[in-house]
Amino acid sequence: MGLRTRRLGTRGNSKYHYYGIRLKPDSPLNRLQEDTQYMAMRQQPMHQKPRYRPAQKTDSLGDSGSHSGLHSTPEQTMAVQSQHHQQYIDVSHVFPEFPAPDLGSFLLQDGVTLHDVKALQLVYRRHCEATVDVVMNLQFHYIEKLWLSFWNSKASSSDGPTSLPASDEDPEGAVLPKDKLISLCQCDPILRWMRSCDHILYQALVEILIPDVLRPVPSTLTQAIRNFAKSLEGWLTNAMSDFPQQVIQTKVGVVSAFAQTLRRYTSLNHLAQAARAVLQNTSQINQMLSDLNRVDFANVQEQASWVCQCEVSVVQRLEQDFKLTLQQQSSLDQWASWLDSVVTQVLKQHAGSPSFPKAARQFLLKWSFYSSMVIRDLTLRSAASFGSFHLIRLLYDEYMFYLVEHRVAEATGETPIAVMGEFNDLASLSLTLLDKDDMGDEQRGSEAGPDARSLGEPLVKRERSDPNHSLQGI
Repeated sequence: MGLRTRRLGTRGNSKYHYYGIRLKPDSPLNRLQEDTQYMAMRQQPMHQKPRYRPAQKTDSLGDSGSHSGLHSTPEQTMAVQSQHHQQYIDVSHVFPEFPAPDLGSFLLQDGVTLHDVKALQLVYRRHCEATVDVVMNLQFHYIEKLWLSFWNSKASSSDGPTSLPASDEDPEGAVLPKDKLISLCQCDPILRWMRSCDHILYQALVEILIPDVLRPVPSTLTQAIRNFAKSLEGWLTNAMSDFPQQVIQTKVGVVSAFAQTLRRYTSLNHLAQAARAVLQNTSQINQMLSDLNRVDFANVQEQASWVCQCEVSVVQRLEQDFKLTLQQQSSLDQWASWLDSVVTQVLKQHAGSPSFPKAARQFLLKWSFYSSMVIRDLTLRSAASFGSFHLIRLLYDEYMFYLVEHRVAEATGETPIAVMGEFNDLASLSLTLLDKDDMGDEQRGSEAGPDARSLGEPLVKRERSDPNHSLQGI
């Protein structure tokens, strides 16, 4: 029968029981058990009952055809899922126009004419429009084919247009051969123009895929976007393997910034969805407010004042506004509006100034430092709502970074991808502005009074050493 004994309990105080007891296969009790399960199923509501379908016979062609119709192919499943996900993206986004390349007095290389430059403008615009169409249809796997077909074209300039996936054929377009593309990309003005076009393209793709970073998005779409971002650099590097290293670095630098932006925005969206549950829980909000009132903000201000050197009135006002917003059990959208108002209030006095990017960076550092000090105090006090505060802190820090990123982009006339991306020495307007900002600080150091210092500007200026100073002294 397979019966065994098993001892339970500690030694000296143990009991034995039989292990493996079960009904015999021919026992009438089995019938009683089946009747009990049937009656329990009859008492379930209609929408909870499992549906049973008769088995399909596959011994004829007609039956096998009807049976195969019950199972959808992976392509059909992906198409249905893409149609469902398109309601979460911005399919009505208007793709901006590209600027014209500024050749100036640059002398083109041998074999490269102005007609080739015009052809590149037309072909590259059509290529970018095809990329936008593919992303709008959420057919991310076509991007690799698009890049391979564009950067490895074997056709001559006299051939007809090449059809690209998800793109209408342009009768006026021409496909540039690979050697002509390499020659054009080796021209610095052309490479700078292509980089600025890429900034516009990838910023448009970000706004299409993630039009609202706080809006709930299905996890399947989020994962698809993250997988897409993970593959971008490898796809482009493989497609441009025969191009000069400088061209590859320039192109991959922008794609890397695009991929990083997608990862940050999807992470921000994930944090927002997790935080909604916390902000909608009344008991958690009350516990957070109780723990926050125990924080010694005077001690926090005393420790942070030497590092941040912020105005006490500004810090106290932010503290009171935060507690009031938490006490009102505000929604996530209301919290987002409050964070936006904080950024506007702090950076308002730097609007239109070359010091705006630096003031924005200083504000992010100080915001992060103060929030870490508050989290530290909650940790030392073993606050019951520490987990909720940690989640909220991660979300608010990331969203504050998102807001400042867009404010700096608006102030500098660049796209957010261009502001936060990796730049090289070819075209870096943001880095140029930062250098001018640092030089301007030295020139304005003696002119600025105590009233000019604020939350965004440090009181202590770091001394800069001139490498030629000792030689000049000699």
